[in-house]
Parts: sequence; structure tokens; C-alpha cells
Amino acid sequence: MLAVVRAVALRLDDAGVHWLLAGGAARMLRGAPVRPRDVDVEVREQDAARAARALGLPPPALAEGGGWRSLRSEGLLAGVPIDLSGGITVSGPGGTLSGPDPGPGTSRGHSYPRDCPPGLTVPLLPDGEALARAVVCGDADRRARADAALPADAAARAAALAYAESRIAAAASAAR
Repeated sequence: MLAVVRAVALRLDDAGVHWLLAGGAARMLRGAPVRPRDVDVEVREQDAARAARALGLPPPALAEGGGWRSLRSEGLLAGVPIDLSGGITVSGPGGTLSGPDPGPGTSRGHSYPRDCPPGLTVPLLPDGEALARAVVCGDADRRARADAALPADAAARAAALAYAESRIAAAASAAR
């Protein structure tokens, strides 16, 4: 799995695409005892087609449902499923939430896996983002899974919850 994450990082960096690693692969790099089934990648909507080409995936198509909207593309890289999402927006009873923007200057949650080439950065979706999205869209099952995926360490968990609260407040504010 780490070899595929490294390949994703190299391909997207070479293509000049700003991106975030999400899901189980991001939790794995943070040290969680998980075995990801796929590699979830998030990019800005305007970068989705370029990212798909760089990863050898089909052109992204609009996917909407359950309060979620994004440009999506799925495929395999070295036999590992890749799930690419561009411009994720979540809407529901908690408001509307976009981002976070994986653009330049995004520093929250960066990881430097020990077996990556020197200088290669794997930007991670911030802890707490999945929880914020679940709360905003009003999906109780997704919220339970996101809560269970929060860090076990008390300080890291508190930071993730504070981040989620700030994102939830931003979504509610955007709805006004």
C-alpha cells in the first residue's frame, strides 16, 4: 500500500496537482492499525481531470447523492483501487461544506512516510474532516464511522474534534 501511495504522490506532484490523501490510507500513515482497501485522493474540482490523467484513471464524472457532490474517477494503480474525488461539497441539515482546499500552502496534516523519497510530502486530509462532513450531511452511520476513526491519543483526538467543530460552524454559517 505504501508503494502505491508513494506512486500517487510522485505522479500528482509531477503533474503539478495539489492533493490530499484521505480515508484509511491517511489513517494508516498517521499510525492507526488499519489495512486500507483503497487509496482515496481529493483534489480541487478544476484539477480533477489532470489528476485522473496523471493516475491513469478514466475522466472524472459528476457524482451526486446523499448530500454529496464531486467529480469522481475510479480505477487501479498497481492493482490497488484508487478513488479520486474533485471538489467535494457536502450539503445537509448542518449547512454546506466545501474543501478543505488542497491548494498551495495547505500545511495541516502533512505526513512524511519514512520510505518516501527525501522531500516527498504526502498531504493528509485533516483529522476531523470526515466527522464534520458526516455531521453536516446528517448521516448518523457515517458519523459513527468517522467518530470511531478519530485518533485514540487524547490530545490528537481533542485537536481533531476542535477542527471538526470549526468546520461544522463554517458550514452552518455558510447556510445563513
